[in-house]
Amino acid sequence: MGSKTPATTTQNQSSTTTQNPWATAQPLLNNLVGDYMGVNPAVTGAQSQAGQNLISSAAGIPNLTPQATQSVQNIFGSAGMLPATWGQVSGNLSPIAGMSSNPYQTPGFGDALNTLTQNITNTVKGQYAASGRSPSGAGDYAQSLGRGLMQGEAPILQDQYNKNIGNIMSANQMLSNAGINTSQAMSGNMLAALQGAGLLPSVAMAPATAQMGAANAVYGQPIQNLNQVLTPAMGLGGMGGTTTGVGTATGTQTPANDPWANALGTAVGVAGMVGSLSDRRLKTDVKDIGRTHDNQKIYSYRFKGSNVPQIGMMADEVEGKTPEAVETGPEGFKRVRYDKATRKAAKMGMMPAHE
Repeated sequence: MGSKTPATTTQNQSSTTTQNPWATAQPLLNNLVGDYMGVNPAVTGAQSQAGQNLISSAAGIPNLTPQATQSVQNIFGSAGMLPATWGQVSGNLSPIAGMSSNPYQTPGFGDALNTLTQNITNTVKGQYAASGRSPSGAGDYAQSLGRGLMQGEAPILQDQYNKNIGNIMSANQMLSNAGINTSQAMSGNMLAALQGAGLLPSVAMAPATAQMGAANAVYGQPIQNLNQVLTPAMGLGGMGGTTTGVGTATGTQTPANDPWANALGTAVGVAGMVGSLSDRRLKTDVKDIGRTHDNQKIYSYRFKGSNVPQIGMMADEVEGKTPEAVETGPEGFKRVRYDKATRKAAKMGMMPAHE
């Protein structure tokens, strides 16, 4: 393609290019927009029926506030009964807990002891009478009677004393336990009653809350349906934006030796800093019109939907030789960084490299 010796003409180029992804992606986007425009966001019959069923079910929830209130009142009432029960227990046990440990003060014990004393006395007298002696004249009678009374009554007195002490201690222990149990029971019942009272508002509000939730679900269904359409549509709208890139190139051109140097050199200056759309899928009327010094193909073409002729390379071919010169844009199409794609050819004499 002519001499590889560059001319001595040097120029600086500063270009601004505007890429419009909507124009290059228009066929695909038009199809997608057409599909979304055909979606009806109105509530379907099935959705409407489901919403009505939800409202009906919520309306059928019974109001249990009266029953819950009565249950709480019963708990409070049972707590009030406990003091009366404690009064009965205390009344029965207090006399025993406060009694004297003296056996002689034990009800009925004195009479039984008197009977025993009389029996022992009669027995000793009978023993003296059987021996022909008079108890009144015997000097050892008093000792004998005293010994008999001691032997007969002492064990009984000791046993009754121990029983009295045991009864007093048991009664006091029972009173203490009954008081503690009553207090704990009252506290537990009051706590349960208060907790139940705290739940009454939520019990009373539950039916209305369920009905409100059902109504809101029915009211929000059209909005949810519309959002399902708007969400992807907003993404499509973002693809229709405009991006602007600026590239500056300085190089030596060889117009006399290479008929494509000027055209491709301009492409390098324009798209050196930002990748130029060069995806084969976007081009039509493609013609092979030449080679670079490193044998890369140069084409003339038009972008689909545009009548403006263009000159450049194919991204898939550049990617095979210089992968770092090819980028994929956010719209999914490949772009060529001509400053990188033509660096080797520039060193061989086609044009200066752009760093």
